[in-house]
Amino acid sequence: MKPLKSSQKWLGTVLMVSLLTTGCASDEPTATAPQAVEVELKTLKPATLVDSSTYVGTLEARQRVQLAPSRTNGRIKQILVREGDLVRQGQRLIEIEPQQQQQELVAATGNLKVAMADLKVAEAEYRQRQAERDTAKADVETAKANLAKSEADVQEIEANLVLAKKEYERAKFLESEGVVPTQNLDEATQNLDNTQAQLESRIKTRDASQEALNASQNQLQAAERQIEQALANIDSRQSAIVQAEGQQGSTAATLDYNFLLSPITGVIGEFNEKKIGDSVSVGEGITTITDNQVFYLNVNIPTENRNRLRKGLPVELINPDGSPGVRGQITYIAPLVDQNAQSILVKMEFRNNGTLRDRQYVEARVVWETQPGVLVPTTAVTSLGGQKFVFLAQPGDQQNLVAKQIPVKVGPIQGQAYQVISGVKPGDRIAVSRILDLKDGRAIKEQNSPQLLSNLSYFLNQG
Repeated sequence: MKPLKSSQKWLGTVLMVSLLTTGCASDEPTATAPQAVEVELKTLKPATLVDSSTYVGTLEARQRVQLAPSRTNGRIKQILVREGDLVRQGQRLIEIEPQQQQQELVAATGNLKVAMADLKVAEAEYRQRQAERDTAKADVETAKANLAKSEADVQEIEANLVLAKKEYERAKFLESEGVVPTQNLDEATQNLDNTQAQLESRIKTRDASQEALNASQNQLQAAERQIEQALANIDSRQSAIVQAEGQQGSTAATLDYNFLLSPITGVIGEFNEKKIGDSVSVGEGITTITDNQVFYLNVNIPTENRNRLRKGLPVELINPDGSPGVRGQITYIAPLVDQNAQSILVKMEFRNNGTLRDRQYVEARVVWETQPGVLVPTTAVTSLGGQKFVFLAQPGDQQNLVAKQIPVKVGPIQGQAYQVISGVKPGDRIAVSRILDLKDGRAIKEQNSPQLLSNLSYFLNQG
């Protein structure tokens, strides 16, 4: 019994090999018929045919700025970011330790203090001139009062002189008539002389009062002019203070620029070999910041496509393996044609998905139009005398498949497939492997076909 079991086991192994290689014995062709070629079949599905053109160029970031001190010279005190970091607009990147600006601030502060001291001197001088003007005004009023009193005294003495002259004439007449003694005439003469002398004295006093008034008025005018000058000095000193404050403020503001801020949101580039402790000057570039969210691609498109160009036309970058990559659109079309190249400058815009880099050399496809159709893998197409063919899987005898050679009209290659204009339709099953082993009417079988899998499953269950 044991040898019998061994023979059965050996026979089962042989049967397994036979089933795996040829399938069921009832399905095998006659010895003279060729064996079916095992091929991979593909069911064609509806696809979108793309009419496109391919161009090459270099991506340019939407924004790329150079980071440099704008107002402050000094040494690099801190570098707060690293190359390749993503930074936000307004973020502090580098701290500069100012040198000359610190000295300028000290000088500006000193100038401001001097200007404020000069203003105090000018204000004190103004107050002094005001006091002198007030004194001059009082002197004028006093001189006017003295002059008025002197005028009144002169008028009074002049009236007394008229009366003294009349008395003198009367005494002289009466004395000549012997009515009064000579003593009365002498007294009248003495009174007349005294009154005349008083009048002359009062006139001198009046003239002196007039001169005093004139002098006081001159002093008052001089005091007014000095006040005007003092006010002008104050205005000048105030202007000097404003200028000094402005200088101090601008210098202090310059010190606020000791932090270099990021002007945009973007990625930090190389630091141009700058490090902490190195000196930098205004306008000297330290690094770059690149906004890599959006990229532009400038390409020159031949004028024969001018009527097809329009803004918003879809474009796509082509990956190294030929597959479509980042999609974008045309955002600018130059109004003029390059006469030498007979081309039109077109700008394409792409939003970065994390794979694009500034100044990256790329291949881009402009999609002119799309339409429904069928795509056939290039591995499924053969050529004969300039005609393209595919092998269509059709039912044959005894539940086998046969390869039917079908002529097809193809268009451009799209990815890894031909665009098919005519010859096949969605739902057709075509061979996509071992094409060179096929001919029209050749029996074929599909790799991993259900029949083969069924035979294998049956045998395993019997074991």
